[in-house]
Amino acid sequence: MMLAGDYSVEVNGVSLSYTVAGEGPLLFVTSPGWGIGSLYLQKGLKPLLQNFKVVFITTRGSGRSGRPADISQMGSTHMADDIDRLRRHLGLATIDLFGHSNGGAIAVAYAQRYGAHLGKLILTSSQLIGLDVSATINSFLDRAASDPRYNEAVPHVRQTAPADDEGFRQHFIKRLPLYLHDPKSHVPTFIEHMGTSFSAWASRAQARVDQLPEANQESKLEAIKAETLIIVGRGCWVCPVQVSESLHSGIKGSRLVVLENTGHFPWIEEPQLFFSEINRFLDGSNGTPAAAGRAPGQG
Repeated sequence: MMLAGDYSVEVNGVSLSYTVAGEGPLLFVTSPGWGIGSLYLQKGLKPLLQNFKVVFITTRGSGRSGRPADISQMGSTHMADDIDRLRRHLGLATIDLFGHSNGGAIAVAYAQRYGAHLGKLILTSSQLIGLDVSATINSFLDRAASDPRYNEAVPHVRQTAPADDEGFRQHFIKRLPLYLHDPKSHVPTFIEHMGTSFSAWASRAQARVDQLPEANQESKLEAIKAETLIIVGRGCWVCPVQVSESLHSGIKGSRLVVLENTGHFPWIEEPQLFFSEINRFLDGSNGTPAAAGRAPGQG
């Protein structure tokens, strides 16, 4: 029996931290690997705890999880390997897995490497390593420069992030309005959710490894056989809709849902629609309101 609480386990040469909360069928949630940890997911996804027992994983190099001795072991695929080692540690034959942003790329890596042990896959505002969306991002930033919601945040995007943890955190906060459709209403909520534990080292280390040619995921999507739900906000700039459309195209039978009035964090800006889709998917009924493979509101 898996009791609620905070745990750590030695996996693949690092101490991996994870938190168990809620009651019901099991769902694994991985944090992104760039140093933010899992607290923002623990707080933001709290409504899931009413129906599911959730294992929130803090990836290597972030939060209380340890750093590998070799920096070349900080890629998203290494973090996927840690998830499978945790699965085996817990004695589970299969898991359902949720990933957000770079956590989505880690979940994609898990699905590509450990498909036999994956039941359902949820990718939210997901990254896809190897897909070049720089033109889409630059176009968004060009428009955002004259948008009063975002104009003060845009200059910070192209600045080099500080090497110290608190400077890195403050740099992220300055960019944060860009991640939300309605930043005035929702930035304070996310700042409270994300806490203060940031790792600039993890961000630099993971970026270095994930830029290597062998990290490319785009050409291997057909290897993913898990039942897959893909959710993205129309206003997501850093992992734009183009990424989710590529995931949907490459993962046979996947379901794509585009939420029209949200940015990178749909559970904050459109929580009713977001959690309805998640619960319906995990409960096994994938019918209305959105037809499979079609975004609500699209013909």
